[in-house]
Amino acid sequence: METKELEVRRVDLPMELTVDQVVDQVRKIQEVMSKAMKDGEHYGVIPGTKKPTLLKPGAEKLCLLFRFDPQYKSTERYDGDHLTVKSKCTLFHITTGIRMGSGEGSCSTKESKYAYRNAALTCPECGKETIIKGKAEFGGGWLCYRKKGGCGEKFPDTHFDGVEVGKVTNDCLADQYNTVLKMANKRSLVAAVLNVTAASDIFTQDLEEMPPIVKPPSQPPKQPIVGNIKQKLGEAILAFTNNDKTAAAKILEELTGKNTLKDIPDMVANEAMWKFERKYLAVEEEPGAEG
Repeated sequence: METKELEVRRVDLPMELTVDQVVDQVRKIQEVMSKAMKDGEHYGVIPGTKKPTLLKPGAEKLCLLFRFDPQYKSTERYDGDHLTVKSKCTLFHITTGIRMGSGEGSCSTKESKYAYRNAALTCPECGKETIIKGKAEFGGGWLCYRKKGGCGEKFPDTHFDGVEVGKVTNDCLADQYNTVLKMANKRSLVAAVLNVTAASDIFTQDLEEMPPIVKPPSQPPKQPIVGNIKQKLGEAILAFTNNDKTAAAKILEELTGKNTLKDIPDMVANEAMWKFERKYLAVEEEPGAEG
């Protein structure tokens, strides 16, 4: 650090930028956004936000553009098995060694995406999470579903009594420690880039906890989905948002134009389910499927 401070003293820099220089920098960011960044990879509009969100690859691209060298300093705090990491990212100009600015970010295993996990029934024979409820007309019980990669084994109705499913407390928090550290650094990097480039009028802060950004599907399904499609849609969205009803309502409104299931026709719900699976669950069309 002392070397960089000495380097700064030898550089003759203006006390401030001119208006034209500020305008040129904004134009440069917009140009690299249009020519060297991809929607959904470097930035993207997340449901519930208006401005594009700057993602880590986009922040790294701006560091390359302006020749920034990010340096991180993090602190860790434990509360039992829970870990909270606070990160400060300082950007230095590679050519001159000048300190350009900094940003802070934090991440904790107490955040719902790390503190909880989605537990599913696991087959005791093959170890896969492919257990479904058997139909009453075929004897009920439970089935390890072959079409989902299961082994086909059947189990009585009482076999999984007492087993927790759905949103449960994560009992393996240590598995998340490295992820939490990387997430805190990522958030501080994005904050630092936005602070130093004054690009907050173009981008907003990265919202990693929101649903992922992908391009909308090209066509709706041609065949209706059998069963109570509205119930299936609501359950799927709630499971995806960890039962966050506010976030679920935003996704539902994005898919259907309405934030409640009550007045949505079955065919609209059917199309919304198709879009939801491809946009948020990354479900691909099976080979030979229509559409």
